[in-house]
Amino acid sequence: MKANELSVLLIESKHRLKNTFASDLANKGFDVAHVESGSSALELIQNAMPDVVVLNAMSLRTNGLRITHWIRSAYPDLPIILIIAEDEAINNATQANILLRLPFTTQKLINRLRLFGNVTHKHIVKKGSLELNTQTYVAHYNDKEAHLTPRCSDLLRVMMEKPGKILSREELFSRVWETDYTGDTRTLDVHISWLRTALEENPRQPELIQTIRGVGYRLNP
Repeated sequence: MKANELSVLLIESKHRLKNTFASDLANKGFDVAHVESGSSALELIQNAMPDVVVLNAMSLRTNGLRITHWIRSAYPDLPIILIIAEDEAINNATQANILLRLPFTTQKLINRLRLFGNVTHKHIVKKGSLELNTQTYVAHYNDKEAHLTPRCSDLLRVMMEKPGKILSREELFSRVWETDYTGDTRTLDVHISWLRTALEENPRQPELIQTIRGVGYRLNP
């Protein structure tokens, strides 16, 4: 993705359109994931959270209200732009953030997308050479990019809150797994191993996440 651009999940059927927004947005530098149904969109969001959803309901021959409701119910803070036909009758307030009626130019859509430009930045956590997007679960460390699981992302985020400080295994397990039971923290050790494999140049001799014997772990970004 180009610097300062958004990741866009576009729900659009290309079979009924001469020109799709997918190619136009990609040509403008947006990171576009394209699906053709609401169910496919929800499945993709579970694996890679976009910054904005664009629902071209007219291409699906629907008003988009049901799909918008599905997404809004599952992800209340995820911005949605709903595109409908000029004569589509929507009397009640839609759950989309922005409603656009065709026809309009691609530039108008881009202008609306950029209203959500600050959404990306509030999800970015940086410490030294380490960067984590807590919304998409993507981490960058030196020259490595890693697509983490939600749990690994949470674990890394908690450690990034106290860089250079020793965190006990019990504290990490309690905060990330949100449980009072800390009698068996072996699951934590497994997730630490996954993080090292994903980010460290040499996971067997870790420099980013160090083990403090008998105590816990320390992050040195």
